[in-house]
Amino acid sequence: MKRYILSIFLFFNLYHSSYSQDILSLFSTEGQNAQNTSLELFRRYTQPLSESYAWAISLGWNHTARPHRPIGFDLSIGTSAILLAPEQLYYTVDDLEGVRVISGTNRLPTFFGSNTNTSVIGVKNDDGTEAIIPATQGVNIDFAVLPTIKFGLGVFKNTELLGRLFPKVEYNGIVMRMWGAGIKHNIIQWFFKEKSPFDLSIFGGYTEALGKYPVDQSGVTPVVNPGNLEFETRGGDFEAIISKTFPLLTIYASTGFVYSKNTTTLVGDYRLENNTDQTLNIPDEGVIDVYELKAWKFTGGVMLKFGLVFINGDYTYAESHQFNAGLGLTLK
Repeated sequence: MKRYILSIFLFFNLYHSSYSQDILSLFSTEGQNAQNTSLELFRRYTQPLSESYAWAISLGWNHTARPHRPIGFDLSIGTSAILLAPEQLYYTVDDLEGVRVISGTNRLPTFFGSNTNTSVIGVKNDDGTEAIIPATQGVNIDFAVLPTIKFGLGVFKNTELLGRLFPKVEYNGIVMRMWGAGIKHNIIQWFFKEKSPFDLSIFGGYTEALGKYPVDQSGVTPVVNPGNLEFETRGGDFEAIISKTFPLLTIYASTGFVYSKNTTTLVGDYRLENNTDQTLNIPDEGVIDVYELKAWKFTGGVMLKFGLVFINGDYTYAESHQFNAGLGLTLK
């Protein structure tokens, strides 16, 4: 059952399949300057993933500006999808001092890039020698998806509490969980004493995702214990939503501000197997990347309702194409 659940959550499985590549070899360098170069190589490789993750946790919160009445509720499953631009599938190192492509193409794959690239790069160590490193491969896709389970509950005075989650799942060393909470309030009541022709709400939400993935042994400099790559993503989403409800159709649009922070850490014993007095060139605290997203977003979508069942879909305008779709039950 756990394997089945993980297979549904494609996004997380792809994350693991990529990190099972030899990412530790990126840190087979020596010296502080070389460490900074290794960290920059890792950042360029994973930046499209960090961006996609930061955006994905902000999508799919709302499909109408109208909150439920007290004790009214909805329960739905949904999927957010990020479609990547072609330039997010590769990166270059031409501008990095002390880095050269020894063999293969100079368009090195990012996380989402080619899974057949065999390029080899050289990174200059602080003592003048050169570390020879195989370029990490990608997973050869141009999208990322993040499914969620979402629920909403009307409380009082046109206010609704929302929550969503990805229950903790463990399989083959992978551990993943996600949760989020939000609140929506219809402010149109402040301006219309009678029934308003549309709904206008403000929304605030918070999401936290935590994950752990086993890392394969370095093929260049084997270590005592390759350990795990752990990430923590925390983000807030603040929106103004407007919608118009018809008998079977609701049209909605929103604009808002997204803030997300993703911290990636390597946790293991990175002393070299053949010389335990030396370690891979990883910062002492193990933090190898911190990515922050601060951006405005604009969303438009529709919801179709058939009795107690609804389906919805929307598009978010940002640096990449972003879509969300949901299916659920609702009782006003």
